[in-house]
Amino acid sequence: MLTPIRLLQFFHLSRQVSVLFYAFLLPYLNFSNGEIGSFELLQILAYSLSFFWISGLVQGLMHIYPSLPIQSKQKMLSAAFLLFSLLTIFFVVFVGLSIYFKLPLFQTFSTIPFVWIFLLYFLFNTPAQLLEYALFLEEKYQWLKISCLVSFPLQLLLFSIPLIWFDDLSLGLIGLTFWACLRFLVLTFHSFSLPIHFDKKLIYSWISYSLPLIFSALVGGLASVINASLVQYFYHGSTAVFAVYRYGARELPFVNGLFEGLGLGIIPSLIKNINNGLVQLRKNTLHLLHLVFPITIILMFFVRSWFPVLFSDQFVESIPIFKIFLFLVIFRIIPTNTVINALGHSRILAVIGLGELFIHFVGSYLGLHWFGLIGIAYATFFAYSFEKLAGLIYLWWKSGILITQLIPFYWWVFYSILLIVSYFING
Repeated sequence: MLTPIRLLQFFHLSRQVSVLFYAFLLPYLNFSNGEIGSFELLQILAYSLSFFWISGLVQGLMHIYPSLPIQSKQKMLSAAFLLFSLLTIFFVVFVGLSIYFKLPLFQTFSTIPFVWIFLLYFLFNTPAQLLEYALFLEEKYQWLKISCLVSFPLQLLLFSIPLIWFDDLSLGLIGLTFWACLRFLVLTFHSFSLPIHFDKKLIYSWISYSLPLIFSALVGGLASVINASLVQYFYHGSTAVFAVYRYGARELPFVNGLFEGLGLGIIPSLIKNINNGLVQLRKNTLHLLHLVFPITIILMFFVRSWFPVLFSDQFVESIPIFKIFLFLVIFRIIPTNTVINALGHSRILAVIGLGELFIHFVGSYLGLHWFGLIGIAYATFFAYSFEKLAGLIYLWWKSGILITQLIPFYWWVFYSILLIVSYFING
């Protein structure tokens, strides 16, 4: 049964499966490493421009929205649509002008032939990401279910059919742009069916609470941007080497999707009653443990068999990097940030994020210098483990919440040991 939280998990899962689908389809259709690397660079660009403020504002929305009166809730959602649209327009104009005037920071992107199509896709797709969150908060679960079941299969079709028929990445991006435009129109229609009133006090309280979350997301998510920049710097802008790195530096899509969906969906329950919310969180986490860890262990054990089949022999060098990134599931399942956010202690997340960013940058630079691409994977693992350990210490010190209240601890230890054993057996 698709409960509201599972619908939100399904939404996140669908988004990340689509990214994996792109990664599978392009080498399967014999696109070169250079073309694939260019496409991956554009995805990094879109991620860099939006991940931090989308994540922070959505988390803040999940925290504030449940306690608002009905009229304020409607105003909040319509204002959120306008704010998301304005921020997207700002970044598109900024990047477009930077590429047009060939500023050094965007020089690599100016050589990609389909960069302008991608910016048009970004213009429609970024604010459209608000659609599912709005449906979830309004408790329109049937519409949320329809959106999840219809939207993302359509996305994959509109991207893949032009590639298969015409062997042209530009046409695939045009298909994605058409899909994003449809979603944007649906969100526009939905938003303007609500009372349009830009309540400054309401928006100010939302943004004020969200700013530490935005900053936390920024310093946490900058890891991917730092990694991409360092690889480009050390390997002199080679898109082929960048593609090798990107195909290894992937977490399993269902892991992030399921955990992010649970983390956002459980916040209203934690705010309403922290003890009952923690029980519900631990129960849902147990289900995820039994789903995610066995699959990860199997994939780790047989990675040298299935990885070349799925992504072609072009990316065999990506396997050692991928194996290290699989280890992130050990700490990914601990929902420290979710509970800290629900408690209203968003500022500490920014502080922890700064520590993580420092460890990540220093570790990635040294790791890349000493060990090559796999050094970045090691640095990512250690930086992320620091974030979770710091969050656990803070929850224990400030609220007396232990790791055993967040996750089924002994199951977690058991599965983590099995994953480590499978890594060494696989070699």
